[in-house]
Order: sequence, then structure tokens, then C-alpha cells
Amino acid sequence: MATLKEGMRVQVRARPLQDKEAQEGRYAPHLANATGTILKIYTPQEIAVDLDIESLPEAVRERHAEQQARMHERWLNSLSEEARNRLTEEEKTFRLRYVVLLSEADLQPLAEKRSKATTQSAAATSTEATTGKPQSRAPKASEPQPPESVPRRPTPEELDQLEAQYLQSRAKRRR
Repeated sequence: MATLKEGMRVQVRARPLQDKEAQEGRYAPHLANATGTILKIYTPQEIAVDLDIESLPEAVRERHAEQQARMHERWLNSLSEEARNRLTEEEKTFRLRYVVLLSEADLQPLAEKRSKATTQSAAATSTEATTGKPQSRAPKASEPQPPESVPRRPTPEELDQLEAQYLQSRAKRRR
């Protein structure tokens, strides 16, 4: 098993449920082949992964979008009219992350670049492995397609270095 690190891109392995995993919430077969970034490694059995919304099954994406819209509306309604008017466009955007705890055994490092055909083939294999039935439908044109190349997120160490450089440049400008 390759050593996993925070900030690393990973993919959830496709496999059938074993014993009491579903009751204990240790593995969810509907997340098979979802991709994401490791946020935090607590133990080898508890790794927090921020999943890419585009890589989730359609039903999960729809439910996530509904929850995000409700939470965004509730947040905007909690602000005063003055506070709402002072928000920038960037501050008005609201992105709800999809973070799950998974075991190291259920994650595999993601190759930097994968072709669209490989991704679709892996998704079909995943569906067949988890349900026992081959996937028969092609993705709809209206469904969001994963981007061809996903930019790599900086690691926490890289973020610390970037922050230090930024603070140094601000200190130089003040002098």
C-alpha cells in the first residue's frame, strides 16, 4: 500500500460490503470510484477525504445540491440587509464540502491524469462490482462532467510556505 499523505488525490476503491460495515458506517459502496483530496489522517482507519462533487453518483449530487441551496438561503437570511449588501461576489458564493471518513484500505492514490474513457470504464466496473449488474446507461448531456485535468491542491506545508512569503512581502511594503 502506498503511503497516503494529506493533500494527496485519492479514489475510493470499489468493493462489496463486508460483515457489519454498513451498520458501522465504515464503507459506503455508493461512493466507489469517487475521487477527492485527503484533508487529515487521524489513524489508518480514519482518513478524512474531501470528495469531488462531480465524482459522486447523480442521486447523491442532487441531494447535496439541495442541502447546499437550503443552507445558503438560511445563511443569507440570517444576515442583515446592510451586511448582505457589503458582501463581495466571492463572499456570496457558498460551497458545501462533502467530507467522509474512510479507511486507508479503501483508498488508492489517484494518477495525476486519466483519460475520460478510462474514467468511464472505471465507473462501469465499479457499478458492476458493487451491484453485480453491468452499467447500461451512458451519461446524460445535462449531467456535469468531471474536468479533464483537476488542479492539484497545495499541501498544508505548501500553504504555510505561501503564507510566510506573503507576510514577508507585506512587511517589506510597509517599510
